Amino acid sequence: MNEHVALPRHYFLDESDPDILVLRRQDGFFVAAFSPSGATRDGIVAAAKEDYRRLLSQGLLFEGPETD
Repeated sequence: MNEHVALPRHYFLDESDPDILVLRRQDGFFVAAFSPSGATRDGIVAAAKEDYRRLLSQGLLFEGPETD
């Protein structure tokens, strides 16, 4: 993916494998995988926000700003 994706804080896009984009948390935890040819900025951001909301609902995070 050649465009910059602004992700919620504590998430990053692992592009080390040219065949797959991996969305990870800052601790390296796998969140989602995407095909480089089919990945969209909106889809990647939505997956990060969904994971973040799930962590909040489970009481594993304190609510705060999602993006820097």
